[in-house]
Amino acid sequence: MDSPTIDQVQELALRCLGDAGIEVTVTEGGIKTEDGVFGLEPLRCRLAGHDRDTWLELVRDHFEALVAIEPVVPDSFAEARPRLRSAVVSEKDLGWFDGALMERTIADGLGERLMIRHGSVGMTVTAETMQSWDVNPDEVWEAARDGSVWDEAIVRDVFRRGSVIFTAIRGGIWTSTRITDLDRFVDSRLDFGVVAVVPARDEVLFHQVRDETFAEAAVAMLEHAGRSYMEAPYPVGCDLHWWGEGRLHRIGTPGPDGYRYLRVPEFSDTLRRLEADLEGGAEGTG
Repeated sequence: MDSPTIDQVQELALRCLGDAGIEVTVTEGGIKTEDGVFGLEPLRCRLAGHDRDTWLELVRDHFEALVAIEPVVPDSFAEARPRLRSAVVSEKDLGWFDGALMERTIADGLGERLMIRHGSVGMTVTAETMQSWDVNPDEVWEAARDGSVWDEAIVRDVFRRGSVIFTAIRGGIWTSTRITDLDRFVDSRLDFGVVAVVPARDEVLFHQVRDETFAEAAVAMLEHAGRSYMEAPYPVGCDLHWWGEGRLHRIGTPGPDGYRYLRVPEFSDTLRRLEADLEGGAEGTG
């Protein structure tokens, strides 16, 4: 099966929206109508799994579903709050549409985009709209994260690779925000953090650090993430992050010469504590 270029997807989108009598403006990274802005990369990834002769119909179905929803922008935060959602995306996907969207970086390699739920899809929120609500941005982001966390049913799958295991959280288009809520899934008696990967909007992989086998678990997660990233309709990335002390830190990233591990002082300190803890346990059982 062929994989379309972004230009081909744009041409198909313009044709379908034009046939529907919808005025369109082409912008960097996507297209804009009076109903909102639409990125084309997720659609391009979705089309890659289908034969070329089905692309036009799939694009038409995609936009018909979107424009059938009345995307009324709420006039106030109180009105918007029940439908606010957070979507964790790749940091390199931030800044589309000349920076008009409400979004922020949450860690090296990862960003967060503010969205409003419309039926089964989400619409982006502009910074101008959020400012018009006259509310502290932190309160808006907190409401959006809560909305994403409680919006969807998720499935937890445990994968075993030899002597190590890791967990996959799978759901829908808001699941990637679970990377900011990993404390909910781990043993609070251990304080060495969690290594995690967000390959796609609908999947988060993680392993709680308990002993030195976390490194093997990380390799297994990255292998799984590589496949998920290539197949996902909404890919995010294959960076390795560490969740510790309520914060995310990037500790590994793909590079042109192979995977590159990054030194993070907080993570290094944690590994020293882990080593001391394991040595103390070994002495106690000797």
